[in-house]
Amino acid sequence: MNAYMSAYVDRLKRHIPRRLKALAKGILRPSPYPVRLYPPSEHPRGYVLYSYLPESICVAENATLLNGHSALWESREIARIFANFGYVVEAIHWADQRFVPKRHYDVVFDICLNLGRLMPYLDKHVTKILHCTGSDPYYQNSAELRRVEAVNARRKGRYKPKRTVANPQLATYSLQVADACSLIGGEFTKMTYPEAFRSKITPVTVSASKLDQEMVKSPSEFVPEKREFLWFFGGGAVHKGLDLVLEVFARNPDLTLNVVGNAADERDFMEMYKRELVHSPNIRYHGPLLPNSDNFKRIVLDTFCFVAPSCSEGLSPAVATCLQIGLYPLVSRNTGVELPSGCGFYLETCSIAEIEQAVLTSYQMDKTEIIRQTTATQTYALRQFSRENFHQQMQNFIFQTLTNRDMLN
Repeated sequence: MNAYMSAYVDRLKRHIPRRLKALAKGILRPSPYPVRLYPPSEHPRGYVLYSYLPESICVAENATLLNGHSALWESREIARIFANFGYVVEAIHWADQRFVPKRHYDVVFDICLNLGRLMPYLDKHVTKILHCTGSDPYYQNSAELRRVEAVNARRKGRYKPKRTVANPQLATYSLQVADACSLIGGEFTKMTYPEAFRSKITPVTVSASKLDQEMVKSPSEFVPEKREFLWFFGGGAVHKGLDLVLEVFARNPDLTLNVVGNAADERDFMEMYKRELVHSPNIRYHGPLLPNSDNFKRIVLDTFCFVAPSCSEGLSPAVATCLQIGLYPLVSRNTGVELPSGCGFYLETCSIAEIEQAVLTSYQMDKTEIIRQTTATQTYALRQFSRENFHQQMQNFIFQTLTNRDMLN
């Protein structure tokens, strides 16, 4: 399950007052429901049951809803690909465990658990597509649990996992019964899945968050005088390695770290790291920010490098966004990003010592060399993680899948 999706529902449950629960329910199950998107033709080819983020599929391309996490735009785009192929799309929320089909569907498209759950209600001729948005669920859970055990041992804390897949067995069953799977990720991500299923998995790119042109740095802006650093992720502070990064910068007070994310929502994390996150003069906590916000723009003006030691991803949209902006990457292999040869720095172990060495090395690197490498990574990212490239790759995958099932003849 994509980490963003899990945090999306968790935040609703934890932080919305009782009087707003009905509104939260409306977000998960908008009215009318399922949400329908119709094809351009008057004679539909068939029906698709679409289990992702229904709230975005009928909004305009320039809707503010699509300015944040790219999953909302991607959900909209995939639904529109099906509609353009002639299908009526009926969309439910990926976390809806109550929906039961009341009609025949020609295609079922799901991102995690619903495909396996709905199998008893589907006829044998339906085309079943699973869209994997993260690493293999068992791999993801094991990776986070190792991080949690390590931080609790170091800090004598009681931190609890935030990004584990609640039902990895059902998620694996969805993968087993799928006719074809798209995977937000590269070959590294694909290899986290069982070998028996890899032949049906097609890696596709991720789209970065929407950026104004002024957010995309020019080479002359790649190395600002202050040479500040950035950690930029959503929920799951330990999963994303914030604990490791804070410990590095706490013992390097001459270096400045900007933290953008919702770590303050995790009380158990704040119990262990409030001193570093709030009271260290060289560490600035900004809370969650949209990439196009004025505050985020001010932060990246003085930033030259971002640190992303995540323990499990599909292909991180946060990393894709930072690369497009023009920040030098210090990233784990688990972010799913394949950097151009000789550019950036891979964190192989994500130990505190390794992260510290990478931070110090990049900080002391020759300006000309930083510009050379960052130019290459930004150029690659603007092409690879564009919305156009995501559309093309997903369209090709869906076309091939439906053609193989003789549904576009």
